[in-house]
Amino acid sequence: MPLLDIEKGVKKSEIKSRFRLVHIAGMRSRELLNPKEDTLECQESRYMKYTTKALSELINGKIDFEILPEDEETSENE
Repeated sequence: MPLLDIEKGVKKSEIKSRFRLVHIAGMRSRELLNPKEDTLECQESRYMKYTTKALSELINGKIDFEILPEDEETSENE
């Protein structure tokens, strides 16, 4: 079983917390599982599970994402 350095992902300025990292990885893994026309292809090929692929993409900076303003407000209130 591959071990990913979660702390490396949490230290990124746009992520900042484990909750946000897992939330974004969950959205990305659902996107990989049920791709649409405009879905970015998987950037990781060494893992089998979509959740691990999504986490690896985020931690290694292989995909870009945007935090929407309403998501910022929600995370600040928690």
